[in-house]
Amino acid sequence: MTIQTVAAELLGANPGPAAHIALLGIVVIAALLIFASVRRRNKRDAAEAQMHATTHDDPLASPPSQEQDRDPSTSATQGDG
Repeated sequence: MTIQTVAAELLGANPGPAAHIALLGIVVIAALLIFASVRRRNKRDAAEAQMHATTHDDPLASPPSQEQDRDPSTSATQGDG
């Protein structure tokens, strides 16, 4: 037996390192997919919130005062009377 055949037999008999590397690769790919999914969802939610905020009036804003809606000529005659 040569050293090359002994090394090949030892590597063939112990698939642990290769299996661990493959499993680590699968875990990394799964983590990247989850990260991309969460990031996409957060971006979509932020865009919807921004669109919602710009298309609707602020419900907490005060309503316009009645004096702004009056005709200025009628308010001048009320003081004369």
